[in-house]
Parts: sequence; C-alpha cells; structure tokens
Amino acid sequence: MSPALTIARKEYSLSLRSVTTYIIFALFLGATGIYFANTAFKIGLAELRSTFGTIHLIFVVYAPAITMGSIAKEQSSGTFELLSTLPIKLSHIVGGKILAGIMQLITVLLFTLVYLGLILHFGIGVDLGATFTGYLGLILAGSAYISIGVLASSLTQNQVLAFIIGLAISASFYLVKFLTVLVPPGLANVLQLFSFDYHLQNFFKGVIDTRDIVFFIAVILIAKYLAELKLQSRNMMQER
Repeated sequence: MSPALTIARKEYSLSLRSVTTYIIFALFLGATGIYFANTAFKIGLAELRSTFGTIHLIFVVYAPAITMGSIAKEQSSGTFELLSTLPIKLSHIVGGKILAGIMQLITVLLFTLVYLGLILHFGIGVDLGATFTGYLGLILAGSAYISIGVLASSLTQNQVLAFIIGLAISASFYLVKFLTVLVPPGLANVLQLFSFDYHLQNFFKGVIDTRDIVFFIAVILIAKYLAELKLQSRNMMQER
C-alpha cells in the first residue's frame, strides 16, 4: 500500500475519534439541512442545485476547519520532525494529509444523500444526471479547498492562524465572482477563470467540462507542491 494511503487511513481513523470532527459535521449538516428544508418544503423546489451552492459556500469555512491542525499541530508538538525522519517522502506525507481531508469531506457529503432521497420521494422529474455531476463538482472543489487548507497548515505551527490563512485563501477563490461585475469585461473574463463558483456552474447544470476538472486538479496539485516546498525549506533551515 502507498505510504500516502497509509497516512490517510490513519489520519482519517484518528479524526473519527475526535469530538471536534463530529461537532463540525453536525454544524455542516445543520446549516445545509435548514437551507434544504426552506427550499424544498417552503418554496417547493425538487432539486439540489441551490443546496449545492450553499454547500459550496460552507466549504469555504469547513475545509480550513478540518485541516488547520493537519500539519500545524504536528509541527507545534514536534511529531512532524519524527515523521520526517522516517523513510517517507514529503509528497507522501502531504498527500496523505490531503487524502484524509478528502475522505472526511466525502463522508459528510454522504449524509446529504438524505436530501436526495427526500426529493426523489416527494418530488417529480428530478434530474439525476445534474445531481450526480453536482456531487462530482462538489468533491473536486472541496478537494481543492482541502489542499489549500493543508497548505495553510504547513505555513505555521498555530492552528488558529492556519485556519485564518486557509479561510482567507479559500474565500478569495469564492469571492472572485463578485469582483467580475466591478471590473471591465475583458478583465472580468480573466478573473472568472479563477472563480471556483464559475467552474462549478457547469457541474450543477449537469455538464462535465474537462477544463473545469483540469482547473480543480491544478489547484490541488499546486497547493500540494507549495506545502511540500514549505516543509522542505523548513527542514533545510533546521539542519543548518
């Protein structure tokens, strides 16, 4: 088994033993559940597209919350130094941390399938294709946010500061869509390419565009590489 997968399984298992994880899960499901109930039962919309948009917004806070201690905690406690002395590449360590976060994200998304069950039971003409691609888009975007969170966690030993940094970077990608209406059309076309929301819209409509997939994968790989670079430079500084 790959060392990254081994680390991911261990981190995921440890996260499921933490009360904090379940508190974050409960807050996530509570917020999305309230929004879903308002749109599905009060307004009568038998679709999840608007709920997906809310889930995306919550990811901006959720991802930094579950990743803020992924590396920062180990750096502050000194266990990262022990881990880095083992015959494991930094890419495996960072990759394992990211995979563990993605596994938590997928776990909490599985609970939202209850919403799908409800609209299938009470609704008519539910677009299952758009629902599937919507979940695919959320997993890709969520994975990108997770990678950003792990990058933020690698920049400091303080978990709260890691959360703030991760939140700031994630929010920047989310808020880009609001800047596009304030700038000239030419610049707006360029800015929207960096908007997570822009790349998610096709998924929410039931369309899979390879350019959107490439964008999210690129964000994941770049954030992973930068985290590895930061940890590598930290190790070199300590060796001097």
